[in-house]
Amino acid sequence: FRSFHASAQTAQNLNISFNGPDNQFPYSDQFYSATDAYYRSIGRVSMPGNRHCHAYLSWDIAEQAQGSGDISKEGTRAWFEDWLAHAQDHCDRALLTFKFISGVTVISPNGYPQVTTYQTGMAAFLGTNWSYTGWTGAFDYTAWNEPNNAAGSGDGLTVQIPAERAADYYLALRALCDPSTCGGRVAAGDFGSNGTMWQDFVQNCSNDLATTLCSNASYMDKYKHWLVFDATTYGFTGDFRPEVFAYHGWDDINNYINNSSQCTDPQRCTIRAFTTALSGDTWTGSVLWDTEVGAGQNPQSNPDPITQACAASFLLNLTATVSSRFQRIYYTRPFESDGEYWSLFDSGGNIKPAFTVLRSEEHTS
Repeated sequence: FRSFHASAQTAQNLNISFNGPDNQFPYSDQFYSATDAYYRSIGRVSMPGNRHCHAYLSWDIAEQAQGSGDISKEGTRAWFEDWLAHAQDHCDRALLTFKFISGVTVISPNGYPQVTTYQTGMAAFLGTNWSYTGWTGAFDYTAWNEPNNAAGSGDGLTVQIPAERAADYYLALRALCDPSTCGGRVAAGDFGSNGTMWQDFVQNCSNDLATTLCSNASYMDKYKHWLVFDATTYGFTGDFRPEVFAYHGWDDINNYINNSSQCTDPQRCTIRAFTTALSGDTWTGSVLWDTEVGAGQNPQSNPDPITQACAASFLLNLTATVSSRFQRIYYTRPFESDGEYWSLFDSGGNIKPAFTVLRSEEHTS
């Protein structure tokens, strides 16, 4: 491995976080314990930031009865209550991402809801005192998972959510959750990047503030446009911008593993297109989160342990090099029982080299 010292400090300031069901907590515990010990060994008081976890929920979960749903199915009320009970003492802040979940979502079960209906669901969620589960930590939010991705694994639907509707979901939730009073932050965007979805990130419109979108506006162009022009509808001023913008970095890592891509093309490289679209005078105040990524996503890109470690290193180096605005990387579940794909442990529970790369947040390639 060859160290990249120029952005080492930026990489070490990143907070590595995890998503997944409660059986992941023993493995994230190992990671955070090792990370904290590493940072203390190099003279830091502790690792940067809190212990973060991440769950995906049906958007109408708070309007369903307490204890309802299959406890074994991710996103139900019963599952979430059980997840929170187990997350206590293992996680300080939980990022909660809402979406449609087939067989779980009850309201508007055949598609995405009207914004007023969605906002009612969010008000119910924020108005619920979830401490009955034993949880005493804090929440952060993304309004809808991968609204640009029509797949069930994306927005949960079979159609893409229109950019204006997705922007309005964010504005509706953010209107209810001011960081100064809500106890958490709401991230805009949360776009998926796999396959051809990198095209959704490219900025085609040169003027973000034009009253009319350009003819070849991308999903990002449209989303930003409606954030600006619908803001006043939700009680914000016209110059309001999100405090946080989020995306999923899978495409860049998959291209690195499968195609040896170094992500240098500012259009084809998702993270570069993402940060370029959020540059300029009006968007630079937003901090950035990569809310779902890993090093090896499926059997086709299942890397050997060294390739996986290099991919994790590439992820850190790329993120730190592109922008110091990045604060968090939510790495997908740290453990899979077969030890494959993105897992930081082998099937026997032994750590793999990628664990050490992420633990020390030393970006090498």
